[in-house]
Amino acid sequence: MNTKRKEKRLMPNRDPSNWHWLASMTPWLLLGAATFTVGLIKALHDGGPWKKAVMTAAMGTILSLSLYPVFLWLSDYYDLPESVAMAPCVFLAFMGVEWVRNKADALYEVLLGFVRKWLK
Repeated sequence: MNTKRKEKRLMPNRDPSNWHWLASMTPWLLLGAATFTVGLIKALHDGGPWKKAVMTAAMGTILSLSLYPVFLWLSDYYDLPESVAMAPCVFLAFMGVEWVRNKADALYEVLLGFVRKWLK
């Protein structure tokens, strides 16, 4: 006896917009991959060991991902496309953590000198 079973095609937990979160995270994932790759290649090109290169690339990626919302805000403020916000992040990864550290130290010295002068 061949009885056809009626398949229940509707799934109560199935929502067509379940993958929307992945589509909205695509720029963040691409930025993370781009900055890590650029940082790793730059660190290896500079002649460092693998451990240092991976750590430098990871720190550059974390720095770039944390500054990405600032660059998104700037691109929105100046009516530029959102993809323009990726360029400074990748540039920071290319310049490297050492460059960012040197610039932060120089800025700290300027601010410290200003505070010391102001307190006298």
